[in-house]
Amino acid sequence: MSTKTTLWAEVEQSDEIPEKLDTSLQDFLDYWLSLQARHGRVPRKSEFDPLDVARLWRGIAVIEVIRQDGQDNRYRYRFLGTSHDLINGASYSGRFIDETLPEVEMAVLRPVYDKVASSRRPHYWRRRTHDTSVEPAAYERVLAPFLGDGDGVDYLIGFWRWEWRTGIPKGLQHALAASGSDESELQHAERG
Repeated sequence: MSTKTTLWAEVEQSDEIPEKLDTSLQDFLDYWLSLQARHGRVPRKSEFDPLDVARLWRGIAVIEVIRQDGQDNRYRYRFLGTSHDLINGASYSGRFIDETLPEVEMAVLRPVYDKVASSRRPHYWRRRTHDTSVEPAAYERVLAPFLGDGDGVDYLIGFWRWEWRTGIPKGLQHALAASGSDESELQHAERG
């Protein structure tokens, strides 16, 4: 694990979801809210149907909550959509988040993830980079709690939307080309 400084600065975070969200973020939140209303409780991961949010799948992340007696929760990426893989330059699916991020970034993420798991409420934030030379320049995401087999929040599922300063960076174009992706995938990645 690296101890580099964090790349992302928190720009906007609130206990309440903003009234106006980007359409894709709102669609994801509306889907979670519809599941909650249908079941009268926090939805289970088994009730999450990827086909219901198929157009958002590239920006989806499924994160498992790993509880350890007397220790901080750990979080494992169970699935990351292809936009995450392209942004990260690798697939982190199956890996613990604290193995992929600097300690200083985990110090920011862990309390937020813990809060989503304990409050059983979705969380929104928008963050921008400290470094004006890197892409993407910012991202927004909505992260929502999901129950496992029991009554505990064992999963967090979220949707990320990235913002670009000057369009998709050359590195992402090269990554898409190397993966055999076509121009339509490049446009999907740009939108998040």
